[in-house]
Amino acid sequence: MKKILSLIAGMFLLTSLAFAENPVQLSVPGTNFPEGNVKGARLNLLYGRTHNVTGLNVSVLGLSEVDNFTGLQLGFLLGAAKVNGDFTGVSLALVNWQEGRSKGLNIGLVNYVKDMKGLNLGLLNYTENESLINIGFVNYTGGHSTIDIAFVNYAESTTFQLGLVNATKNLDGLQVGLINYAENGVLPVLPIVNFRKGL
Repeated sequence: MKKILSLIAGMFLLTSLAFAENPVQLSVPGTNFPEGNVKGARLNLLYGRTHNVTGLNVSVLGLSEVDNFTGLQLGFLLGAAKVNGDFTGVSLALVNWQEGRSKGLNIGLVNYVKDMKGLNLGLLNYTENESLINIGFVNYTGGHSTIDIAFVNYAESTTFQLGLVNATKNLDGLQVGLINYAENGVLPVLPIVNFRKGL
């Protein structure tokens, strides 16, 4: 196994010498072959961290950590993807974890983002500040969410929620569900439909 990894790493290193940015990179715990930014494809095994990736980022059996990412991320066999800064693109992984501004699409069991201009599709969608569209089993937004569709939806403020249980402090539009709670709703709690006072 060590010989195979050494051979793959050697091929990646020789290929990258002709380019200013690495066209390929292999990340394993503690080491990147070769070091530096990636503009092309990156394969992460178990755990790997690198600075900036533009292109394809594949994680197998572990966590891929990138400072800034643009492109397509794929997590296989319990693969997870973490972006410490800005994310633009599509991420399909067991867990999508984005600490900066996100634009695009996240598909995973758990999507944890700070700010999302796009779509989160997962069992649990957790947005710290603002989100555009969340579709899942449970959606939580600590700031404003435009559209939430799930069995349970909570947002500090929202425009539209569709689910069995919907809750918000500030409703700008409409809630549709079995139980709808909105502090500024026509009534604080209503079955079927609730909307903002004066709408």
